[in-house]
Amino acid sequence: MIKDKNFSNKTVPSIIDTEYRDCNFSHSNCLTVFGQKVGHRIFPDDDTPRTFIDCNMVNCEPPPNSNLIHCNTAIRENRVEVASEDLIIDGDTIQVEDYVNMIYGRYIGDVYVYQATPIQIPCPAPEVI
Repeated sequence: MIKDKNFSNKTVPSIIDTEYRDCNFSHSNCLTVFGQKVGHRIFPDDDTPRTFIDCNMVNCEPPPNSNLIHCNTAIRENRVEVASEDLIIDGDTIQVEDYVNMIYGRYIGDVYVYQATPIQIPCPAPEVI
């Protein structure tokens, strides 16, 4: 068993062990494939079923036929621009943008289950450096 490891935003090597507990596999953003929001394959070249217990699997797709127990399998996208407008202040034009985090659905039992309407959670605009 592999326990308490952080694989966040990384390509995970195919490890022989087949049970993971309290591990973080999350990715910052989901992928868009043929117009659908999907997760990153955890082990891209290995379809060996595994057991995941209490793992953070946001924006992830585990190997087929894996057993997921109490895992967070949300498919979400961060900082999606949903509106913008130009404001004129003292003769200067400033573009104002609104951003949300979008939750599209979850990965459950080898399939993606999508919300009829994605959930929008307001968030601050990205910082401009």
